Amino acid sequence: MLRDSFYDSPKWSVNSCEKHSIFISQASYPLKGFHLFLQALPEIIKKYPDVHVYTTGKSPIPNTLIGKIKQSSYQKYLEELIREHNLESHITFTGYLDEVSMCRRFVNSHISILPSSIENSPNSLGEAMILGVPCIASDVGGVKNMLTHGTEGFTYPADEFYMIPYYVDKIFSNDELAQEFSRNAIVHASKTHDRTTNFNQLMNIYHQISEA
Repeated sequence: MLRDSFYDSPKWSVNSCEKHSIFISQASYPLKGFHLFLQALPEIIKKYPDVHVYTTGKSPIPNTLIGKIKQSSYQKYLEELIREHNLESHITFTGYLDEVSMCRRFVNSHISILPSSIENSPNSLGEAMILGVPCIASDVGGVKNMLTHGTEGFTYPADEFYMIPYYVDKIFSNDELAQEFSRNAIVHASKTHDRTTNFNQLMNIYHQISEA
């Protein structure tokens, strides 16, 4: 089950989103794959020079000496990639977003991308889908059970991040496809994350255990 706001929030629309914007919900540690996405971003910029990426957390680029000293090794790596490819003007680190702000950021974005190396059943993908945001996700963990490739969004092998620009272009360049993905994703996610069904199934499991 997802957080309440994601069931009640207005849905995504291709007509009201910020065109050529991408939201990645997590960038703070390596398993989430933000560094892999950064390596694909220059190719996206070649065709869409106005592309802008939003992600949560603080910028890995420190603006004080104390910040530099406290940098983690992963933050240093992200900084190197951002500077190497001149990506500073294309990325906004939003800081902490509460539940309502996350909903708003999702629906305002043209695409949501999940570039993770490892996942189970990622809530961030479910949140994006139930809001109708067109999604691109690495095919790890339970992703393929949540999102059907080519029908509700796109998936790609996690170590083949060079495919991201291809799928981004597919969505950026085709509003009808984006809206179709949106409709299909909402239907699928509404079943996957149905609160009544999931609650009843959970209670049935507990009853079966208690009677065993």
